[in-house]
Amino acid sequence: MLLLSVLVSIAIFILTLRQGIKMSALDDAITALTATVAAQTTVDASVVTFIDGIPALIASAVATATAQGATAAQLAAITALGTSLTTGSSAVTAAILANTPAAPVVPAPAPAV
Repeated sequence: MLLLSVLVSIAIFILTLRQGIKMSALDDAITALTATVAAQTTVDASVVTFIDGIPALIASAVATATAQGATAAQLAAITALGTSLTTGSSAVTAAILANTPAAPVVPAPAPAV
């Protein structure tokens, strides 16, 4: 959904440039686009944190179960799941980071003349 918002903002930005609308409208479009990209970057970072945290939660649960007397055989399936998630989350995290555009640099406004 947020990606659609980014695309709409880009389209508005392009139309603004083509139609020669006043600079204040262009500034507004750039500000909106910048905010949308920043929001997407925040969402991506949250997803990475969530995905990376699941294997740690599983490891903690296994440690607690072991401390309460569970055997390695009883915990083998959940331990294997944790290992699989660690491997998978590394790939997902890398893909998210590789496909997240860098936040745009917003130039300082020109002084009023």
